[in-house]
Amino acid sequence: MTALDGLSGRGAFLASLAAEPNAWLTGHLLMLAAAVLYLFAAIGISGLLSDKRPVTARLLPVPMMVGALGLVGNFTLDLVYSALATGLEPEAAQLAREALLASQPLQMTFAMIGPMLFPLGMFIIALPILITGWLPRIAGALILGGWAFVMTQHGVFPYAEAIGHFIVGSGFIWIAVVNPPDRPARPRQPG
Repeated sequence: MTALDGLSGRGAFLASLAAEPNAWLTGHLLMLAAAVLYLFAAIGISGLLSDKRPVTARLLPVPMMVGALGLVGNFTLDLVYSALATGLEPEAAQLAREALLASQPLQMTFAMIGPMLFPLGMFIIALPILITGWLPRIAGALILGGWAFVMTQHGVFPYAEAIGHFIVGSGFIWIAVVNPPDRPARPRQPG
């Protein structure tokens, strides 16, 4: 038994892959690209804060960066499994998945730690932004609100997770629009 079996049930992953292979592949490639982009967003936020809060700038994005790297690994393992499972009988495909996830350190790193640290890292970044105003407060509110939406609406209706991640992404885009890389961060007015 693997951690992913506990989350999805034996064979559910293979069933979702077999049911809509093109949608599954497209979705996973998009999520992989998003995880990489969030990694760059964390690095960018660190750069924006480096003049004002050098220690905070180095530490604040670490959980999100580690989580994003974990997600990159998780999605990469899923894509490797997808390639292994293509054309196999269902039983052989399930055995291939179990063999891929047999390594407990690999499974803990990519299936558990990455997906848990990623949203935690987002909260760790968004909450100080919202409270302190080091960066636009609206961005912190969008990031926190988007994750709150994902956590409360996940599974309630189709596309709830996509909508929540769109809201989260909007917060990061807001930071980039208000503080483009070629100009220093605007000083925030108290209040």
